[in-house]
Amino acid sequence: MRKLLPYLILLLLGCSLHAQVVEEGTDLFLTATAEYAEEQYAQAREHLQQLHALDPEDDAVNYYLGLCELAMQDLDAAEEHLNAAARADSTNTWYVYALASLYDAKRDQVRAGELVEKLVRMAPGLYNNAQTLSMVADAKVAARQDSVALSYYNQALELDPEYAPAQIGRTELLRRMGNFPAFFSGLEGFIRNEAVRPEIKSNYLTVMMDNIDSPFYWVWGDTINRLVDLDREMHPSDYAIQLLKLRMCYIKQDWQAVLDQCDVMADLAHAEGNNDHLAEALSIAGDVWYQQMEDRKKAYETYEQALKADPDRTSVLNNYAYYLSLEGKQLRKALKMSRRTVELEPDNATYLDTYGWLLYLLHRPKEAKPYFKHAMLYGGKDSAVILEHYSKVLEALGEDDLALYYKNLSEQKSR
Repeated sequence: MRKLLPYLILLLLGCSLHAQVVEEGTDLFLTATAEYAEEQYAQAREHLQQLHALDPEDDAVNYYLGLCELAMQDLDAAEEHLNAAARADSTNTWYVYALASLYDAKRDQVRAGELVEKLVRMAPGLYNNAQTLSMVADAKVAARQDSVALSYYNQALELDPEYAPAQIGRTELLRRMGNFPAFFSGLEGFIRNEAVRPEIKSNYLTVMMDNIDSPFYWVWGDTINRLVDLDREMHPSDYAIQLLKLRMCYIKQDWQAVLDQCDVMADLAHAEGNNDHLAEALSIAGDVWYQQMEDRKKAYETYEQALKADPDRTSVLNNYAYYLSLEGKQLRKALKMSRRTVELEPDNATYLDTYGWLLYLLHRPKEAKPYFKHAMLYGGKDSAVILEHYSKVLEALGEDDLALYYKNLSEQKSR
């Protein structure tokens, strides 16, 4: 048995690595470790494979070979060699840490957590911290050991109350466990954590809203609204949280609040120079002005502003054109806008319907028919309005039997 010199042990490995290679291999081993340190992983791996062929049980060689393979994303080979190193010396924390990193890379959360938990026991002074405890807790969650996981999250937060992964992990676990008072309390702490990027907070709140049902909202809606407002107060320039606030106003059907929020979003978009966000805010405002506030003039003015920001905003082009068709005004302008939506989204049944209907209103049913036939292939049969429009086009063309068929389908959909 040959041991590396003490200064090399401290410099290169930080631990006691036993090597049993011929003396001529020492220089090759040092070359390989230097190459690894310089991130020349392919070269280091080639040299280490030569040493491994001489002594497959050498823990130092297996360790560095596994590290090279881990860096090169050859995870199966890395697993084989790092496990070989750990079997040779199960007390070596560097080996255990490398294996934990490997299983983390392989997304094997349970095995990675078990190894980190072992590290905490082996060297608490080094590894007993919020990061490792949170990682262990995540593994316990994956293993469905909720109470143990909660204990580890609590320990992590005792060491660092603002460690975000532990905050959100604990919060999500409490949600899963159905402890909603504690869940919302933890979520508030997460939102107040200034170390967490704004988009992470708004994304979590948005995903939460996407996955709750009406009964849950009616119980906890006020709390959710308060947290959304808190996030907006902390991060007023985060467009995503402003968009979520708009959604909350929609749920309440507070249309003036919706319009006010659209103004906030438009101002933010102006400040950012983001025409996509600006057009989105104005598009929503235009719809509310027309549908809920019944102010057509204001709606059309808002649509015009939206199209200045984004001339190809299909939702604006379609709605503007369709509302003009309902009034029977500016039909040629409406047709031009609608044509553009069909050019941009040729398989959108709603847009095909608007364009075909405008052609019908302009006494061009023969031109309209192909667009309705196409709409039927892409969801038009699910809309009572589209079916009714198609029946009128067919009736104008003298195809009475087919017109009656689609009229009956429309009436059935309307029931």
